[in-house]
Amino acid sequence: MHTARYYDILLGAVPRPCDRALDVGCGTGEFSRALSQLAGRVDAIDRDPVVIERARAASAGFSNLRFSCTDFMTYTNEEGGGYDFVCALASLHHLPLPSALERMKSLLRPGGVLGVIGLYREHGITDFACSLAAFPVSLGLRLTHPRVHEGVPLRAPDLTLREIRTLAEELVPGAVIKRRLLWRYTLLYSAT
Repeated sequence: MHTARYYDILLGAVPRPCDRALDVGCGTGEFSRALSQLAGRVDAIDRDPVVIERARAASAGFSNLRFSCTDFMTYTNEEGGGYDFVCALASLHHLPLPSALERMKSLLRPGGVLGVIGLYREHGITDFACSLAAFPVSLGLRLTHPRVHEGVPLRAPDLTLREIRTLAEELVPGAVIKRRLLWRYTLLYSAT
């Protein structure tokens, strides 16, 4: 639910035109369906078979959207070539960040964009201050909006935002990372 507040940031970063896109850790496919309105084809992957079945059932009318139950770290792009857009929404912290970022970057075509809405572990006074602002907003959202990702596996993030920034500087130089309310960050990177 909180991640959905930032969908527009990633949708706005999708290159135009976008022939192919990859959604890593797609969950129930809500963002994949929105992305399919901008991309010629969307490959959406998740390693949870129950979640993938729910995504397929909810996406029956989307002919350019293909769901696969697979682990991203062993994912093989059957058609070859790269993607114009690769994204991970609230899923990157389920993976080993350095190798996952390298892998995502390697799947991009020249000029392609990597977009992440990620979660970070709180640490320090700035995170504490952001949490004070986030708690009432989070409570309000929970009371007024239904949970769209019910039954999706959850995991607490291991890395602080500072650690994520340090790794990104090395692995995806030039990436723009912004702290967001509700314990999230966005990362946007353009391949050269």
